[in-house]
Order: sequence, then C-alpha cells, then structure tokens
Amino acid sequence: VEKNVTIKGLVGSQDAILLSSVFKIHPQDFVVILHDREEAGYFQNDLQNLLNREILLFPMSYKRPYEFEETENANILMRAEVLNRLANKTTPEIIITYPEALSEKVINQRSLASNTFTVTLNEKLDVSFLEEFLHNYDFEKTDFVYEAGQFAVRGGIIDIFSFANEFPCRIELFGDEVDSIRTFDPGSQLSVETLDKAYIIPNVQSKLLQEERQSFFEFISPNTGLWFKDFQLTQDIIQKSFEAVKIAFDRILSTSATQVVSAPEKLFDNSQTFMRNSKLFKCIEFGKRYTLPNAKILE
Repeated sequence: VEKNVTIKGLVGSQDAILLSSVFKIHPQDFVVILHDREEAGYFQNDLQNLLNREILLFPMSYKRPYEFEETENANILMRAEVLNRLANKTTPEIIITYPEALSEKVINQRSLASNTFTVTLNEKLDVSFLEEFLHNYDFEKTDFVYEAGQFAVRGGIIDIFSFANEFPCRIELFGDEVDSIRTFDPGSQLSVETLDKAYIIPNVQSKLLQEERQSFFEFISPNTGLWFKDFQLTQDIIQKSFEAVKIAFDRILSTSATQVVSAPEKLFDNSQTFMRNSKLFKCIEFGKRYTLPNAKILE
C-alpha cells in the first residue's frame, strides 16, 4: 500500500470539499498543514461550514521565539485546547495548522495529564483542594472571570477560565457533589453548552516551561493522516524558523550570564526531525507543487 498520495488539479474550495467528503466516509484523525496562519483560518472556516462541526486551529504561541512576554494568550489557549481534545477525545478530529505552529514542540502527554485537574459531573469536589491547585498554577481569584487564568467562587458556584477551552466553565455544587458543569459566555453570562467533565489546564507555556517537550507528531495518534498544501514549503519554513530561533537563542546567551531558556532543539523541530517524523504517517499533498516522495498520483 502506498503511504503517500498526491492529489492534482484541485481549484478553489475543492480541497476543503474533498477533505470533508473523505472525513465523512472514513472518519479518522487528520492534520491539515496550510501555508500560513491566514490560509489556515480560511480553510478552518470552509471545513466548519461543510461539516457543520467545530474544527480546531493549532496556532503558534509566539509572535517571535523566546519573546516570552510576546506570547499570545489566545494562541496559547487554542494550542492547549487542541492538546486537551486530542488527549481526551472520543471521536476523530481534524486539526488545521501551518509550518511554524507545527514546528513548535508541545508539552508531553504525561505532563499534560499530571498538570490537569478534572472535574466530573455527580462526583465529589473538594473546593479548598481545587482552590489550592488554582493558586499553585497562578490562577487569579477575581469577582468575575473574563480571561483565561482566572477563577471566582460564590457560595456553591465556581467559575473557572481554564486554558483548555475558549469559554470559561461554571461548576455548580449540591453539597460537595458536582451538580452541573457548563460553559458560558463571559460577556452575556449565557450558557454555551453543558458538560460531563471539565478539564482545568494551567498556562502550559509559562507554568510548565521546565517540563519536557515533544514534537506535535509524537502527540498525535499514529494513524492520523497528514494533508499538506505544499510539503517542500512546510519543510523549508520549519528549517528557516529553526535557524531564526537559533539566532535568537545565541543572542540571549551572549547577553545573559546564565542559560535561562531551553536550547532550540528542546522547544522546536528542525527540518531533519520533521522529515523523520512525517515518514511515520500517511501523507497527502494537494496543492500546486508536488514533492512528496514515492507518492501515488490521483488526478
């Protein structure tokens, strides 16, 4: 069986239509790698409309590597949501991403699991233990939650804005048991959806900086299909990004007496690791340029 497939001649939104049809017929995990963040956003939108379900975008954390104060909170949230969904998923998922985001390593599954607090419907919840967990992970106690990393306690109601969900969740207790869990819109306070479980995840970018990282390819399941708009371009951008990271790292080393940040290899993939990892998956190339080795061609 050929592992790689090249699909030629797709124009306009035909790529999204084809992918959504394949997903409907053979539901399995897919990671789709577009040229850049903007194109990834358009593709995500097309797929959501075609499949009528939420499709997750996996962005890069930083505007620039090692500029930790320039991390984008919304991006960290989206990355954490993807990792949480993949670690606890019950149905196949499609994840949309782009080369720079793919090259940034992720917290490993073991660390993610051990740093996640799970609240489950109809189970007992020790509020003081939960508060202690939140304080230890730098969650801020506020009157109202409006951004990730905040929580509020009012009687038997606990609002928490975790880094695993785009909305905060409201946990209502009956005695010491969890009576209901639902996400809500912090602006209108209206419920979004009811849940059986809530995963409370800290800011994996800052809080778990010392934890060992792994390639995103090691986090996803081995039978995931990788869809590349341009395989060679992905490899080139990953290498170029890695070289930029090395320059930034060397600059930090030259200005600081101690090594305060992890080496580039610990935080990012380069083109060699990308090539080695991508070979373990079924790859499909569907853009205008075809460079996948030993691919079966569909026109």
